Amino acid sequence: MNQHKNLFSTFYFLLSARGGQSLIEVLIALLVGVIMIGAGATIIAPVLRSNTQTLKSQVGTSLGKELLDNVSVWSQGDWNGLLALSTTSANRYYLTTSTSPFSSVSGSENLQVGTTTYTRYFYVDDVFRDAGNLIVTSGGNSDPSTKRVTVVYRWPQSATNTLSTYLTRSRTSYIYSQTDWFGGPGQDTPVTSTNSKFSTSTKIYYTTSTGSIQIQFQ
Repeated sequence: MNQHKNLFSTFYFLLSARGGQSLIEVLIALLVGVIMIGAGATIIAPVLRSNTQTLKSQVGTSLGKELLDNVSVWSQGDWNGLLALSTTSANRYYLTTSTSPFSSVSGSENLQVGTTTYTRYFYVDDVFRDAGNLIVTSGGNSDPSTKRVTVVYRWPQSATNTLSTYLTRSRTSYIYSQTDWFGGPGQDTPVTSTNSKFSTSTKIYYTTSTGSIQIQFQ
């Protein structure tokens, strides 16, 4: 009888020890799982933030290029409109593109894309050229047919980003209508506006009839 009791006691002890061991194994497994989840979150969170910033950067760059392209198109159709804008970065502008032709507006433009608000604008700088017609950063002569346009764009928590290009008046046509030649010869160089003179030549009469010019072929 005592032998049976001893066997039962031994079996109960072994079973109790096995149950305690299983509980410890479960606790260890839970601890390892918590550690792995924490480590995974530490790795994944920066990746998610990086992907979000990359997406915002792509959208911001796209909006900046869009404004720069629109300014280029606008300047080709209305160079005088660009020429009339005040220069330097202190003067901010954006374009109204809902109507044709585009028109410039003072200030910055805010654009909502998803949950992010992007800000963009452009400014204009004068361009100067040296005697060799090369663009210089200091000195030189002003070139009214070339302007430097810089687009600025950003979004919350981002650095300020810029895109720049040079725009040149190349497609605008000018027609001068001169009806008065009373000034006579002597205008032997190009001019930017009409006057009453003409290039020096022979057999040209301009005093016979006021304001008219006559050419003698014989």
